[in-house]
Amino acid sequence: MNLTQVLLLGIIQGLTEFLPVSSSGHLVIVEHFMNISLEAESLMGFDIILHAGTLVGLLFIYWRTWIRLIKSFVTPDHQNRAFMMALIIATIPAVIAGLLLQDYIVAVFRTTQSVGLSLIVTALVLILAERFPQERKGVDLPRSGALWIGCAQAFALIPGLSRAGLTIGAGRMIGLSRKEAIDFSFLMATPVIAGALILTLTDFISGEVIFPQVSMLIIGFIASMIVSIVAIVFLRRWVVRHSLGWFGIYLIPVGVLLLLS
Repeated sequence: MNLTQVLLLGIIQGLTEFLPVSSSGHLVIVEHFMNISLEAESLMGFDIILHAGTLVGLLFIYWRTWIRLIKSFVTPDHQNRAFMMALIIATIPAVIAGLLLQDYIVAVFRTTQSVGLSLIVTALVLILAERFPQERKGVDLPRSGALWIGCAQAFALIPGLSRAGLTIGAGRMIGLSRKEAIDFSFLMATPVIAGALILTLTDFISGEVIFPQVSMLIIGFIASMIVSIVAIVFLRRWVVRHSLGWFGIYLIPVGVLLLLS
């Protein structure tokens, strides 16, 4: 990869990880059409470094929230403790699916046609979710609702099925406001991305994943981190007045073009 390709992939990862349009799907598209010649093991290593950039961006935005949630276990803050338990429950399905199915998913679903179909599915979820009535849930999100959102996150392991799109859509379907659904989605992404990084390090030690040269990793990481912070701030402000269905309108023609390619 050259510098332009590294920067572009970092920007795309940072932008699409939190906008509900599928970062993994867009990375597959760009890597395919840019004809990047890295081996699959190196691409996986580079992709996970880009995810590390988005993780730092997440922590930068939500560090105060995480401190409050963690402190709730040693203080009489029952609301935040219940919210933390909901996050833990929501994380379980993705952890199980990742451990059992990650290798199969990478082998079978990392094609442009598969991504195209998955983008269309994500679009339909976003559009349909906006038709559900909003009920104020806040920190009183029931555990069954957290598990529902967690199952949506597990399906998003498939490239093209947007993690943000499916989890925000699932949150909207059980009555969360757009902002509540987005904040829950972003907070539950933190342990999942961190877990994926740990697994990748173990794969690196065993030789299953190869990291490209250090300069590529640093540039991609920084680009992903900076753009992810901008994307999070933008989306949290934008959804107050706008429907998430607009992202679905973007995804449908992109998905159709990929199916026809």
